[in-house]
Amino acid sequence: MRRRSRSTMAPSTPNPAKMLLRNEISSRIAALSADEKKRQSRVVYEKVINHPWYKSSKRIALYMSTEQEVDTSPLLQHAKAKGTAFVPQYAGGHMKMLRVEAGDEAGMDVTKHGIAQHKKDADREDALESGGLDLIIAPGLAFSRSGSRLGHGGGYYDRYLARVRSNPDSAPKVVALAFNCQVVEEVPVDENDQKVDEVIAAD
Repeated sequence: MRRRSRSTMAPSTPNPAKMLLRNEISSRIAALSADEKKRQSRVVYEKVINHPWYKSSKRIALYMSTEQEVDTSPLLQHAKAKGTAFVPQYAGGHMKMLRVEAGDEAGMDVTKHGIAQHKKDADREDALESGGLDLIIAPGLAFSRSGSRLGHGGGYYDRYLARVRSNPDSAPKVVALAFNCQVVEEVPVDENDQKVDEVIAAD
C-alpha cells in the first residue's frame, strides 16, 4: 500500500462539518497499528469475495489503496482472475476506470498524492466505453451504515457515480470498504454527494 492519502487531490469549497469529521477519522486511522490494519483488511477481503454482488460481477472497478485504507491489493488479484478489473486514472479533474492487465501494477506511476495509476499514455480499455461495470468498490474516509460517504474532497467518485447512475437500468452496484473506525452514525452530505449501496467493514 502507498504511504500518502488522497486528502489533497483537488480543491473544493470547505464544509466545516466535513472538515471536522475528516480530521477525526484521519486521527482514528493513524492510531491503528499496521497489524490491525492487516487484520481488518483480511476480514474485509473475505467478506467481499463471498458477497453475492461480487460473485455475480464480471467487470469490477476498485481503488488502488494507500496505507490509510483497507488494502485492496489481494482483491485486485482476485478480481483479475475471476473477470476484468479496472482501476482509476486521475487526470485534469476527471477520473476514468482503466483495465488492469497482467504486469500493469509494476509499471504504474505514483501520483503526488501517493496513488498508483496507469501512465498517462497507457493504452487500456476504458470501462465506460466498452460495456460498463457490474460493481464499483469505492474508497472514502467516513461512512454511515445507511450508505452516506465522505470522501477526501476531490469529488472524483461523486461525479463518476452520478455519471454511471444516469441510466438506472445499467447502473452498477457500489460498495465501500472501511476499517471499523471509519463507520459513524451520521455523515454530513451535500446535494452532489453520492451514496454507496453497502459499506463493508471488518465488524
